[in-house]
Amino acid sequence: MLPLSRDWFTDPELAGGGAIVDHVVHIADLLDALRGVPVASVTAVANSTLHTSRAKAETSGLVTLTYADGVIAAIDCSWSRPDTSPIWGGLTLSVAGTSGTVDVDFFGPSVRGIDAATGAARILPYGPNFDEAMIATFLDAVRAGARPQPDIAVGLRTLAVVLGAQESVRTGATVDVRSP
Repeated sequence: MLPLSRDWFTDPELAGGGAIVDHVVHIADLLDALRGVPVASVTAVANSTLHTSRAKAETSGLVTLTYADGVIAAIDCSWSRPDTSPIWGGLTLSVAGTSGTVDVDFFGPSVRGIDAATGAARILPYGPNFDEAMIATFLDAVRAGARPQPDIAVGLRTLAVVLGAQESVRTGATVDVRSP
């Protein structure tokens, strides 16, 4: 959903981009923490067909990450909810592997998945405020003089993915984002 009260959010000069920056920065950071393997290349497409009267940047995109170990992840980023939507957010993560699947809805009330051994559906309720926990963790690290996580190295890798996605949209090519 495109925020109604923050005009700067859709101005590439002020926000650095549109839906790609908004979504990819968070998901690339999360995947970096979960995988522990760097992204090797990024391929992305985007359009500006949603919210055309308000948005000055791309409003939707698909970003494909290829990791150094061959794993592929896709980030579907869009501001596709209408202004009248009662739901804000919509950050979900779906993982399919040889040992099972898991779906996480970060704005939902539970984690849902399938146990590979039994085939049984699993639903585990949860309810913390992730934004509050993230800010508290950061402030605790600063107060203790510890290195906040994610640290600057993760930030630089995430930035390389975002900039690689933007370059891929501009050029139509896959972009190598490995550090030299």
